[in-house]
Amino acid sequence: MDTRQTGRNSATPSDGTPAEPLVTPDLPPGTVIAFNKRFQIVGPLGEGGMGKVFKAFDPLMNRYVALKVMKADVLETEQRRFRLEARLGGGFSHPNLVRVLDVGTTREHGLFWFAMEFLEGRDIRDALEGGRTVPMHVLCEIFRGVLDALHYIHARGVVHRDVKPANIFVTRDPFDPDLRLVKLLDLGVARDLSDGRGDDPTLILGDPRYMAPEQTRPAGPIDHRADLYALGMTFFEATTGHHPFEDAFDDHPRVLFRCHRERPPAMPSSYLPSDTPEELADAIDGFFQASCGKDPSERFDDAKVMRRALGEMMRFADRRRV
Repeated sequence: MDTRQTGRNSATPSDGTPAEPLVTPDLPPGTVIAFNKRFQIVGPLGEGGMGKVFKAFDPLMNRYVALKVMKADVLETEQRRFRLEARLGGGFSHPNLVRVLDVGTTREHGLFWFAMEFLEGRDIRDALEGGRTVPMHVLCEIFRGVLDALHYIHARGVVHRDVKPANIFVTRDPFDPDLRLVKLLDLGVARDLSDGRGDDPTLILGDPRYMAPEQTRPAGPIDHRADLYALGMTFFEATTGHHPFEDAFDDHPRVLFRCHRERPPAMPSSYLPSDTPEELADAIDGFFQASCGKDPSERFDDAKVMRRALGEMMRFADRRRV
C-alpha cells in the first residue's frame, strides 16, 4: 500500500503487533490548533519601557530571532501598544520594515512575546556617536529606504511617531557583505489612525529631540507629516553631525518642545565643510526646510514627494561623491 496516498503509517511496533493507522485529521473552518514554541536565549539585545529584547535561537526553524518579551508590570495602555506593535509587524510585509515571525505567551509567567527577524548590522546613531562621516550619496540611499517604509505604513493609516537615528538600521548579510538593506525599526509607539480609542490624553509619546511641534502637545492631532518632520531632523543630524537644538538636550524636555514649536532652526549648510559645493548645500537646506516646517502644511505632502526631492539631491551627491 502506498502510504503517501492514504495518509496512513504502515509501520508496526517492534513486538510485531499491528499498529493503529495514522489518519490525517479533517480540519474544518474554525478549528483551533494549539502548539508550543521554544526559543533558546542567547543574550540580551536591549530594553525599552514595555519590554526586553533578547537574541534567541529557534531550533525548529534553525534560525536566530530577536525575541521581545513584555515586562510583567506594564500598564494596560502599554500592554495594548505592545500588542499593537506585534500586530502591525506581523501584518506588514515590506523589505524596509522588520518582520514579526511568531507571537505567543510564555508558559511560565503568561507574558506576551513576539519574535522578529534578527538583524546583523548597526543603526545610524552608532555612526554618529562614533564620529564617522557617512558620504552624502550613501545617506541619500539610506533615507530613501526609510521613506519607502514610511510610505508603506502611512498608506495603511499608521504613524510611526518615533523616527530617529537609533531606529534606522543598516543590515549586513552574514554571507554576502555587499548585500545591505535599510530597516525602519520599533513600532512601539506607533499610532493606528483607524483606532478610535487613541492614547492616554495625558501622555506625550516619542523622542523629544525629533518630535514634530504638533506631537509635543498631549493628545495633539497628528498625521503622517509628523514622521516627515522627525526624518528631516534626523537628516540634519546625519548630514552635519549636529542637531539644530542640541544646546537644549540637557534641559527639561519642555525646553525642546518649545524649540520645535517656536525656535527657527539653523540651516544644515552652516555646519557643512567649507568646500561643499554651493548647489549641494542649497539642496540640503531646501530639503530640510521642506521637511521641518513648524506647521504640517509647510512640509512635504507625503513620503513619496519627499523621496522624489531626495532623489533630486542625490544627483548632486552622485556627481560630486562628497
